[in-house]
Amino acid sequence: MTEQTTTYTATPAPTTSPVQSQPTNTPKPQLDSLMDVAAGAVIPVEQLDFTILSNYFTSEPISEDVTIRISGKSYTENHRITLENLRYLKLLHYNFDHEIQVGECIVNEEIAQDCIEIFTELFEAEYEIYSMYLIDDFWTGEGSSSDTASMNANNSSAFCYRVIANTTKLSNHALGYAIDINPLQNPYITYKDGMPVYYHDNAEEYADRSISKDHMITHEDLCYQLFTEHGFTWGGDWKNSKDYQHFEKTN
Repeated sequence: MTEQTTTYTATPAPTTSPVQSQPTNTPKPQLDSLMDVAAGAVIPVEQLDFTILSNYFTSEPISEDVTIRISGKSYTENHRITLENLRYLKLLHYNFDHEIQVGECIVNEEIAQDCIEIFTELFEAEYEIYSMYLIDDFWTGEGSSSDTASMNANNSSAFCYRVIANTTKLSNHALGYAIDINPLQNPYITYKDGMPVYYHDNAEEYADRSISKDHMITHEDLCYQLFTEHGFTWGGDWKNSKDYQHFEKTN
């Protein structure tokens, strides 16, 4: 019997390099707090754990780092209020691009829990706030003009030891009892000879409150409803001037 042989033909080498495996994008871990996250940071929703939402809305005594930031600016030593009377709040809010952003403010310890509850409910309702930084980030050298600089940047803020503009009377902001929300859309307006006087850029566009525009606070607005439910009064209800951005609560 003739032995059969089999010839094997080698498989030709590929003319192109094999496809390299692409590294996968490892998702960032979920945040369990905002402790190490700077104010203004935008947080992807997948990094948040909504089962621990309260971890993202905190009230703390004024730390050494915050003391350094505000000393000689929004806070100066005085006989009316001490740092021990104040609380630093860190929280989440939706910005005007409807992104989740980190905010911060300082308020009196007596209204800190109210503010935590209010801002938590605003966040859950996806209420938009342009930004929330300490007024010290807009410091010009003194309180009133720094307040104007913060308003012109549409920054929502609270504590600043200063007098009311064009007066010698101490503002409730100076004691941490007042907070301003979305100031460009909710201007402070006084009247002289029956004519409105504006204190920051773009105010005239939002002076007519009979015209509904985005981010304007009215009696139907959730921000108004939540603050007043917690015992705050609204500057939009003042008679001799109007401060549509302003909520305050005093004992």
